[in-house]
Amino acid sequence: MNSHHKPRPEQGAKAELKSWAVGGVGLGGNRLRQTMKTASRLTRREFLNHASCVAGGLALCRVPALAAAESGVAVRRLERLAAGGNVCRWFRYPRRETTEHFENYIPAAEAALMADLGLKHVRLCIHPRVLMEQATGALREERAAQLEAALQRFHGAGLLVVVDIHNEDRAAELNPEWQDAFVRFWTALASRLSKFDPELTVLEIINEPVFRGREAEWDTFNARLAAAIRSSAPRHTIMTTGANWGGIDGLRKLKLLPDKNVVYSFHCYDPFPFTHQGATWSSEEVKPLRGVPYPSSPEAVAPLLTALEDKPGSRRMVERYGNERWNKARLAARFKEGIEWGARHGVPLYCGEFGVFPPRANPEHRANWFRDFGEVLAEHKIGWAVWGWDEGFGLNRRYVDGRPVVDQVVANALGLKSA
Repeated sequence: MNSHHKPRPEQGAKAELKSWAVGGVGLGGNRLRQTMKTASRLTRREFLNHASCVAGGLALCRVPALAAAESGVAVRRLERLAAGGNVCRWFRYPRRETTEHFENYIPAAEAALMADLGLKHVRLCIHPRVLMEQATGALREERAAQLEAALQRFHGAGLLVVVDIHNEDRAAELNPEWQDAFVRFWTALASRLSKFDPELTVLEIINEPVFRGREAEWDTFNARLAAAIRSSAPRHTIMTTGANWGGIDGLRKLKLLPDKNVVYSFHCYDPFPFTHQGATWSSEEVKPLRGVPYPSSPEAVAPLLTALEDKPGSRRMVERYGNERWNKARLAARFKEGIEWGARHGVPLYCGEFGVFPPRANPEHRANWFRDFGEVLAEHKIGWAVWGWDEGFGLNRRYVDGRPVVDQVVANALGLKSA
């Protein structure tokens, strides 16, 4: 997630299963799956045919061999990309830059809990400044050793790790000198991580590149980075995404990499008036929103309009949201654009971020959205990682009386077990 969608800690707001991920290809895996149906919703008969995949929420089902063979990504790796969570604050905006934090932020018992809940992987978010010397691209040795220990801990719990280099510096990504340093950084990091089991370690090039109006430049930079990674880690799966914040629209513009051992990611926070209602770091229109419902309809949003009479931009946003009638079918239609792209190119898809800012949203409506979102992904065999494990919008793990607990509204809606 980026400040475009999510708050940075210093901005004040509380930031506060089988793929899976072959979205569009001959197929893929868990609650995010696809049999390459173009219909926006499954029929009851089709749903029953998928019962083994979705019973109990996000239970796993087998990925057809065709998808993996066509994409070049091992089936078992796609299976592990089923259900996951973003670990947001270990190596990205750490609350304390201390040895204690970097060595023990998530202890072995918590990693085991993640697996017990039904998660198959984590997307470990790493801000480049934590791990990389910005001018040279050299690895920061102490942090690199602590990252290796984190991977070992997750692997010990049976969790695959997506190593996500979570850049949020938009000026840097366009700077040729930084780009050169970043290529050197990935060459060194991939070499260091190549010793880890490729069945449990996926290397994600960069988080949400923007390159607005300069998408061709991203294609070139993306290819350079993928080549650098592959030269150092020949057996590991690479994950990449399109420009324009890594969304579905950017994915559809992306030039494919020649490498077949690649998973293509997208992030989705649609519909924005619902998922970001009350977000103080976001647009002026969403800041005053409270109790925006999901699903939406003109009738459902009507009670909100009177309170927004002195905020015409927000009122128009809510009226438009109601008229758009967001529901499972509308979400499916939105995903269809990316799914068809994946099917056309025979590549596996993965949804690396999704979630709802919780303070101003009705828990029942949040549950509706997470359930619909997860079911659409499952029906199209696309793996996922909710944002986040340890921040708001998703599972939002926190410690109560010395033990970790998660947001049960989200866990239940996604078919995970109770903590």
